[in-house]
Amino acid sequence: MKLMFYINDSRLRNAIIQSAAVKGLKRRNATLRNLIIVLSLILSQTANAAWFSATGHAAILNGDKMAAKHQATEEAIKQALLFAGASVRSVQQMTNGLLMNDHLEIRSSGEVSTLELIDEVYSDGYVTVSIRADIFSQKSQCSAADYTKRLATTYFPIRYGAQAADGQVHHLGAAAALKLQETFSQISTGLTLSEVEPYTLNWHNTDQQIQATKLAQKTDVQYVLAITIDDISVERDHASAFTFWKGDQAVRNFAYTLTLLNGASGEELLSKQYRISEAWEFDMTRKLDVNSDEFWRSRYGRAVLESMQESAIDLEKFAICEPTMGRILAVNNNQLQINLGKNQKVKAGDTLTLFSVKQIRDTFGQEYKQFVLHPTSLVVTQVFAETATVTSRDRSLLANIQPNDYVARQ
Repeated sequence: MKLMFYINDSRLRNAIIQSAAVKGLKRRNATLRNLIIVLSLILSQTANAAWFSATGHAAILNGDKMAAKHQATEEAIKQALLFAGASVRSVQQMTNGLLMNDHLEIRSSGEVSTLELIDEVYSDGYVTVSIRADIFSQKSQCSAADYTKRLATTYFPIRYGAQAADGQVHHLGAAAALKLQETFSQISTGLTLSEVEPYTLNWHNTDQQIQATKLAQKTDVQYVLAITIDDISVERDHASAFTFWKGDQAVRNFAYTLTLLNGASGEELLSKQYRISEAWEFDMTRKLDVNSDEFWRSRYGRAVLESMQESAIDLEKFAICEPTMGRILAVNNNQLQINLGKNQKVKAGDTLTLFSVKQIRDTFGQEYKQFVLHPTSLVVTQVFAETATVTSRDRSLLANIQPNDYVARQ
């Protein structure tokens, strides 16, 4: 991937050209000072706009140039936006070699007003696509968006294991979980899938609340993702004597249920189902390696990746302005150590809310989690990679605080 930076302001370009034309070598220093002043004045009046150019590559599989072009274009867009500190909300529709409807929504940190397809080159089974995007930075829409929230999950269980026999894809749940983790690292700015535990939990027929709180405590995260693969069945259309030239054709489903759970309480926060159907290019008796590039570059593999990208975007859209929660690790001399640090974008001087989670029981014996707020606000005084030190903002005594109580950025 190659990336270039452009200045996007006609007044700025004119100022540079004019300054270069009228100033001689003998007055180079004076010209430089004047030009810096011009640059400062103009840039202060713009919305921090800049042109970014990026290049994406994709393999052409089974002669499908349009699919490869689409994949390469998406990759180029993501690279440009990630470099500019933004993440993709949607990808433009390509028409006649141009990206039309040129508006992209960018979560929390930027916006694209113009997106252009510059070039496409086909060579040696690959397509290379170059794009140019006009990206405007903007402030976060909420203070909670400043912090990175951590999630954990396990390998995805396949609800009906017999469906994995076609292609011998019994390990697809493990491979898909790791691909989702990779997807978060590529496109998300506010969430990170920090832990994928190497085992499966049967989220669909056991107590999600208990499993979620245990997993969150073990992995030290705020959220738990409970994902179950509901359907990977294959629908095969066998060629008849009259359509023998078509050969056997197959379509495979990929449906899954995603549930986002609060790691502290086990409360269900979001639940959504996703389903795709795509051409299945492999023989029934072939044993596939679901971790191979061949599998993930196939039409089915790409469709699964796109579906997981959609779910990652949905999760960040939901969680971006939710309070970022951290856990108290230790209490010492009116100072608290918390499990949030530089890697979660914590800064000295940040204000946090202190609270505890208590178990209560109603008159019918039903148990509930209750959040109890502490009256004193906290301020961050020291920040380390994965931890930080906080104390009371008004210097009052922090009483009745225990390890495993919580702080929140709201």
